[in-house]
Amino acid sequence: MQRLVLTGSTPRPPHPKIRKTARTTERSVEYESADDAVQYVRDARERGAHILALEITDRSESLFTYAPPVTGEIVLIAGNEAAGIPRRLLAECDASVHLPMYGRNTSMNVSVALGAAVYLLLMKLQ
Repeated sequence: MQRLVLTGSTPRPPHPKIRKTARTTERSVEYESADDAVQYVRDARERGAHILALEITDRSESLFTYAPPVTGEIVLIAGNEAAGIPRRLLAECDASVHLPMYGRNTSMNVSVALGAAVYLLLMKLQ
């Protein structure tokens, strides 16, 4: 992972909640802020990035079976806890992936899902 891109209502460092949760790692993880997520994704695509949504959709594929591109930048988008990824941002994505869920629950905390998704993608890219 190269960096986080923080958009929307996501708090930005320095922020007391980030400081408490991150336990000083906010000092070592690169990040940038983008006011317009859709424009950020469009710019990334122009650079040749593959745009990937972490969202259950009619066409999403399990991260267990998903084959990421072996070269180039991957932009992984995680949505809002309650609303998910906005439709206009989903429309900009090349693919959607999800983490298979077992039992009655069909969702998990977005930070947990993002951590698991990044881990699985990095494993596949090695």
